[in-house]
Amino acid sequence: MPRSFPRLPLLPRFDEPRLLAAQMGLLDESFGVAMLGSSLAAVILAVGLSLTHRTLGPLPWAAAMVLACAAAHYGRFRIPERLSEAQAPRYARAVTIVLTLIGALWGLVAWLYLDVRSPSTVICVLSLLAGMSAAALAVFSACLPVAVGFFLPAIVPVWLVFLATGDLDYLPMFLGTPLYLGVLIVFARNYARVARHSIALRFENVDLIHQLREQTARSERAQRAAEEANRAKSVFLASASHDLRQPLHALGLFVVSLDRTPLDAHQRQLTEHIRSCSGAAREMLNTLLDFSKLDAGVVVARPRAFRLQPLLHKLENEFAPQANARGLVYRTRDTTAVLFGDPTLVELVLRNLIANAIRYTPQGGVLVACRPQRRPRQPPQQARLEVWDTGIGIPPEQQRAVFREFHQLGNPERDQRKGLGLGLAIVEGLARTMDTRVTLASRPGRGSVFGLLLPLSASEPEEAPAMPAPSSLDGLSVLVIDDDEAIRIAICELLAGWGCLCRAVDSEAEALAVSDSFTPDLLLADYRLRGDRTGLQATEAIRARLGRQVPAIIVTGDTAADRLRDVHTEGETLLHKPVVAEALQAAMLAKMREHGWVRSAPAQD
Repeated sequence: MPRSFPRLPLLPRFDEPRLLAAQMGLLDESFGVAMLGSSLAAVILAVGLSLTHRTLGPLPWAAAMVLACAAAHYGRFRIPERLSEAQAPRYARAVTIVLTLIGALWGLVAWLYLDVRSPSTVICVLSLLAGMSAAALAVFSACLPVAVGFFLPAIVPVWLVFLATGDLDYLPMFLGTPLYLGVLIVFARNYARVARHSIALRFENVDLIHQLREQTARSERAQRAAEEANRAKSVFLASASHDLRQPLHALGLFVVSLDRTPLDAHQRQLTEHIRSCSGAAREMLNTLLDFSKLDAGVVVARPRAFRLQPLLHKLENEFAPQANARGLVYRTRDTTAVLFGDPTLVELVLRNLIANAIRYTPQGGVLVACRPQRRPRQPPQQARLEVWDTGIGIPPEQQRAVFREFHQLGNPERDQRKGLGLGLAIVEGLARTMDTRVTLASRPGRGSVFGLLLPLSASEPEEAPAMPAPSSLDGLSVLVIDDDEAIRIAICELLAGWGCLCRAVDSEAEALAVSDSFTPDLLLADYRLRGDRTGLQATEAIRARLGRQVPAIIVTGDTAADRLRDVHTEGETLLHKPVVAEALQAAMLAKMREHGWVRSAPAQD
């Protein structure tokens, strides 16, 4: 069993591989210059000694020094990846051995040629040794064991030479030489500590940069995952919305047609229940549609001056009966304010806020009001639309979260009668679209106040002239394009009840074939058709076949962002399934009025 020897505590040792690799990298940068300097200094000293002592003895020593320095310089390249963590200890040991040899050669010249009887020789040898030691201090101190390996064999022989004289005249040199060696080692140790600290700081910076890059990469991955999840959510909502809207659309149309048939009281009560349930489902799907429109970026504010009071009166007529049915008091404070904004978007904001207030107010009431925002000694420039309620209130820690989509308070069981949790998200999105903001003040158990800031208009609103509208659709020729048979049957039944002449087809190709014998006044096309075709493409093909701009209405159950943007860009009238019969009739009348089709119902006898 090999015997292990204890390491002397005074001898320096190499640092751990990562730090040692960096230390050897610093040393390696100037190693070649140091070897060249040592070789030149040896040649100069040898030539000087040869001339002084008239002998060629120092020349072989100089040759040995040059060979040793050349071997050290070129031999280091034989160590593969010498500056890597794996090879740094081997490289450090090899350099220490070589520099110990070179230091010993410098010590040998002092032992052989340091003639104390010749002051010029002493000065020459000591000057070169001091210069080489100073250069070694600057070059090799990055790694303390390497520096000490050079200093000891180079300086100790000088001390021994002065010790061997036994002459007290050389006592200062005898005492000064070990002191000089000690100072070199102390400075080398300090330089090594500074280098070690600098390298450690560099490693920390590298580690911090690496951590920052990893965190950035994780953040980017998380962002991509969130964006992908958001896209998947949008696709899911659009697909689910489309598939749900199709049967609800047909159901609503069939109920309207069923109402025209003779029914007894019980049957009418059942149809009323059907209408109520389909209306609730339609309301939820329309909420998803509003959210999808905001997500698609197709909602654009068109601000203008408008009077607020007619809008408040319209909302009171709609919501007061709902509030009364829940035992709540609905009040509107009259106002003469003329606001500057998009009245359609303002109505949608107020509609969501009022519906939300009624839904979460078990007792008390709801107040809708408008208050000018006054500044001291200045006329008001803004007004705040406010919806007050005496409902359950919102805790302070939840007052920002309620504006996130699908976030609801007081509905852990996800009661569908309390909505989907999209109303306030839609409100905030609409406010951003109008470059304004929604405010909230609430106390749990005391109620809430939602406010919408809008600028007051400096001018009166322009009243649009009333346009004559068709009094009926009697005699209107309508070509229906839809690949769902139930919807084709339902829509034709409904249009026939309005006196329209209807032809229904299931594809663009069949529509083109029918157009040769049936000249439509209006096209009513589903957006998604067979063969990856769209209602927009079908209407354009029919217009090209007929050679005229036939008015068209696009009906869709799609809420995907790209679908909404496509139809919005084309400027066509867009209705979303399930379509209420009254909304369809109004859209058809408006479309025909735009194109100058006016036909009154036949006079009755």
